[in-house]
Amino acid sequence: MSEPRTLLAIDHVSKNFGRVTAVDGISLDIRENEFFALLGPSGCGKTTLLRMLAGFETPNDGRILLDGRDIAKTPPNKRPVNLMFQSYALFPHMSVRANVSYGLEMERLPTAEIRSRVDAILATTELVPFADRKPEQLSGGQKQRVALARALVKRPRLLLLDEPLGALDKKLRGAMQLELKRLQHEVGITFVIVTHDQEESLVMADRMAVLKDGRLLQCDTPHAIYEHPADRFVADFIGVMNFVPGQAAVDGVVA
Repeated sequence: MSEPRTLLAIDHVSKNFGRVTAVDGISLDIRENEFFALLGPSGCGKTTLLRMLAGFETPNDGRILLDGRDIAKTPPNKRPVNLMFQSYALFPHMSVRANVSYGLEMERLPTAEIRSRVDAILATTELVPFADRKPEQLSGGQKQRVALARALVKRPRLLLLDEPLGALDKKLRGAMQLELKRLQHEVGITFVIVTHDQEESLVMADRMAVLKDGRLLQCDTPHAIYEHPADRFVADFIGVMNFVPGQAAVDGVVA
């Protein structure tokens, strides 16, 4: 079985804000149709990296290759990339259908195509019964699905999600983890999610990258990282661990 094709290549990317290095020479390959998680504590550089992928920040060094083309200096509106914000940023005066169709209308697509694509994504996200409601009439989970539908209807090559479940309660968050995974599988688009929640990464991600202080510590499947952490920080951050102090010895001699 052949390896999945690389969709996004992050090549020695760095970003500085004055004297502060937010992202320090990170290199990653993200595959086509993959659910990829950027995981780390606050201040690790994961959101800055996501903003560079979206085009809201420009790297000081390195390249960002999408389908083999360097997009590091390409404006956000010229990239086949969509970003779903944690706040959802829905238009309060518009219905669900109008929110979802807005981006397509700005592209001046034919009316029939807009209607067809919006109908399809409303069905996929199970929003058809709520199509005529305003955001204030929706639950938190429904608002999230509207924001997701609005991002997916434009058929991006890459969808970026910035802490998308942070505003939901614990029970709903668990349900939406499975819902996001289902939708990603159905639409066949590469998802990159930023989170500091280890459970989210372990449940949803095909692979994940653990960051600290702007550096990449480990990139692998959730199972591999959990079972074989690269260092003590990764082991401590990724789950509940028991650390037993000791010294390595060979035939009774301390190494």
